[in-house]
Amino acid sequence: MNVVLVVIDTLRRDHVGCYGNDWISTPTLDSLAADSARFTNVYPEALPTLQVRQSIYTGNRLFPFNDHASTKGDFVRWPGWHPVAEPQVTLAEIMAHAGYRTGVVTDTYHQFKPSMNYHRGFHQFNWIRGQEGDAHGSSTVMANADLSEIIHPGFIGTPREWSLRRYLANTRDHHYEEDYFAPRVFRGAMEFVEDNHEDDFFLVIDSFDPHEPWDPPPWYAEMYDPGYEGKNIVWPTYGPAELLSGAEQNHIRANFAGEVTMVDRWLGHFVDKLRDLDILDDTLLVVMSDHGMPLNERGVIGKYEDHLYPELTDIIMLIRDPAGTGAGQVVDGYVYDHDVMPTVLARLGIEPPLPVDGIDLAPAIAGQSTGRDYVTCCFGQYLQYQDPAWWYIALRDGSEPRLYDRAADPDLRTNVAADNSDRCAAIYALLLADAGGDIRAITPAELRTEGEWYDKA
Repeated sequence: MNVVLVVIDTLRRDHVGCYGNDWISTPTLDSLAADSARFTNVYPEALPTLQVRQSIYTGNRLFPFNDHASTKGDFVRWPGWHPVAEPQVTLAEIMAHAGYRTGVVTDTYHQFKPSMNYHRGFHQFNWIRGQEGDAHGSSTVMANADLSEIIHPGFIGTPREWSLRRYLANTRDHHYEEDYFAPRVFRGAMEFVEDNHEDDFFLVIDSFDPHEPWDPPPWYAEMYDPGYEGKNIVWPTYGPAELLSGAEQNHIRANFAGEVTMVDRWLGHFVDKLRDLDILDDTLLVVMSDHGMPLNERGVIGKYEDHLYPELTDIIMLIRDPAGTGAGQVVDGYVYDHDVMPTVLARLGIEPPLPVDGIDLAPAIAGQSTGRDYVTCCFGQYLQYQDPAWWYIALRDGSEPRLYDRAADPDLRTNVAADNSDRCAAIYALLLADAGGDIRAITPAELRTEGEWYDKA
């Protein structure tokens, strides 16, 4: 049996039809959901991008980042953002050792920065270059480009302006839909299965879209904001949404929705390829996202470490078993992204060589387990906890708590921490227990990187 793991970056749960969205077209995901176990309370245990991939690949928690060490050749400063530790064993390494042909196709360029090692264990790795500020094209090519119609004035003169110029240089040959990133990622995945379908294989497809910049082919945005004639701000300012007009905000949402639909469409082409090769029903297929993206639900646009609300933390996961196990089942219990590794290995009858923190989800899919009582998450200096009754956010030391009564306040608008100090203390104690009893401060010096925004040429 083959295994395909699809990771879709920045895909909000509430932007997918099978999870209740009624205005964004996601027919592939909706169709897969009918044949899959659909998880409604799956969450990342740590954020953002690389932290999630470490959790998925190793089956282990990164929280609370007490061993954080920044690396050379990177500009990202969040705790836990570093290579996979050498003593850990990745899912790809285990699958390769078990005799599978392993491959990864991705445009999530953080994984192939100079000091990173996220291709460990893969026989083939196909890097699709050029996303975001990937050091692929020369920013000097676009040094004199007029950005006035695609950038917020607040970015002029900042590193984000340089990143956008780099991105424009990287994408200056995007003329047809097939030139865009999501199509190239899924086309690369189709080439892998064409080459390797006669063997058992393990393939990771990791699509950076719908991560910003949000610049799908114009007909996708037109689906959701027809007739728009304002600025096409493809990379909005992280900050107060009020910096943008209402029309600009609507168009940003349309661009985001357009990328969601484009990714869904090309995922569909990949699934059709599995079907054409007559291997879909011999393939365990897992489709998930890593995190979401706030789009002015609480006055801001962008991923902020203190913004650990559903629009950032709610993700999707579908598991399609070729035996039909769990088809159409809805799994409501709490699960984590690092449960993927032990679930895949258990399905294949492979024992992980080292202990893992994740659990096999087969009992939950079969209705024999309700899952965990609560989940926690860490992003930067902030912690998050949730159970069916409460949602809690605080700094790493438990200060500045925010507590929400989910029954009385399902949209999480009213902080009741001041009236529930004992409950906040009890929740923080659970967070400490999850962290092994120690959540130390991560100092600015530890987050300093060498050569921030290195190689700007």
